[in-house]
Amino acid sequence: MGKVSLRDEIFTLIYSRNRVDEAILRLNVMIKAAPENSEAIALKAYSLNKLANIRHEWKYSGHALDYAERALALNPNHDIALTSKGWALIDLGRAREAVVVLEQATRVNSGNEWAWYNLAWAQYLSGNAPASSESITTALAINPNNPILQRGKEMMGKGEVPSHLKARNLTHG
Repeated sequence: MGKVSLRDEIFTLIYSRNRVDEAILRLNVMIKAAPENSEAIALKAYSLNKLANIRHEWKYSGHALDYAERALALNPNHDIALTSKGWALIDLGRAREAVVVLEQATRVNSGNEWAWYNLAWAQYLSGNAPASSESITTALAINPNNPILQRGKEMMGKGEVPSHLKARNLTHG
């Protein structure tokens, strides 16, 4: 069996074990040891976005945006940093800005289901339902068994917006 990548390790902690705090602590240690580790910095941004959504504390979205920018300064084409920046922008009520960033993330790594998923939400919140439908379909083609992607498609199909985004993204509807 091969070595597990840091990305896989962090995604397992976040999605399979529901241990976002543990993921962040692990990344803090790595970043302290290697401050130029763009992968660890980008994954911390991603983890902070997840923490914001779990706790409904949007200050973490601002921190995620900061870490994503830091990772992008080291590697402008880091797909997780771009995905994290887009996600943070969505949660901060800046869906239109997120579209451009997330389109870049999907160009950098067309197999990143989370980039496509967040792009779908950014497009949806910006009023572009046809593009949103294409993006969520692409995300589900990458991982058809992902319940988060399935739920997002269902919500968009019903015209729903997550409650935390209703007040922030006024461009939808």
